[in-house]
Amino acid sequence: MTSRGLFISDLHLLSRRSIAQSHWQQLIPELGKSDLLILGGDIFDFRWSTHGDLIRSTQAAKQWLQAAIEVNQHLRIVYLLGNHDCLPSMQGMLQTLATEVPQFCWTEQHLAMDQCLFLHGDVLDAGLEPDALAAYRSKFSDKHRERGDFAHRMYDLVVASRIHGVPSKLIHRPTRVTKRLSQYLESLHLTAEQGIREVYFGHTHQPLSGVSFNDQLFFNPGSGIRHLPFLPRRFELDIDLDQVVEQLTAKPTEPQRFTR
Repeated sequence: MTSRGLFISDLHLLSRRSIAQSHWQQLIPELGKSDLLILGGDIFDFRWSTHGDLIRSTQAAKQWLQAAIEVNQHLRIVYLLGNHDCLPSMQGMLQTLATEVPQFCWTEQHLAMDQCLFLHGDVLDAGLEPDALAAYRSKFSDKHRERGDFAHRMYDLVVASRIHGVPSKLIHRPTRVTKRLSQYLESLHLTAEQGIREVYFGHTHQPLSGVSFNDQLFFNPGSGIRHLPFLPRRFELDIDLDQVVEQLTAKPTEPQRFTR
């Protein structure tokens, strides 16, 4: 039986530059017609959180997820970690939630299901070597600290001037992004020849609508940060979603692949 899914990422909730809550409210009708929601990383932004310390920020993230689950009880929800929400406290909270809620699960790694692959995409900045992603994420996790008021004000000015999207446009050009991701997927044996035809990722804040490279189509939903485009991506799968949730709950830190 074919299942309908929705992929979103980079909401950056907890940050005062995020307008993702309004985007989320507009998604409710679409969620009602979906079977699966994949939250593709950086859903919460602990580095720029306005909730004070890490404990309160993590609690705010948990409350948001609990509310999302409560109003979408028909949905299976998969949470992929990104660089801004990979903290150990977040992982602990996600695993607790996964054991309490049958339709919710999370994973630290990429996730392959049917002909689709889902990942956050921070390998683009981390580097494509095997240990590069862990080292990159440790900079956000181990050295986490809340930003002061001056830093927030400066970031507000950057967003208000609408120049915050310029560096990503220069660095993460579609041709460069698709080529580098294709190289990364080749190292994981997740190419078109291995049955992966569609690749969904976030991180760059630059929407992609099925850009083709090496017989794969690449999709990016953009970002929930103010003045940046946000375009949720729809997909279809033909797999057992209950098996996905059960297996990810048991092994959230391992890469998983689910086939028909």
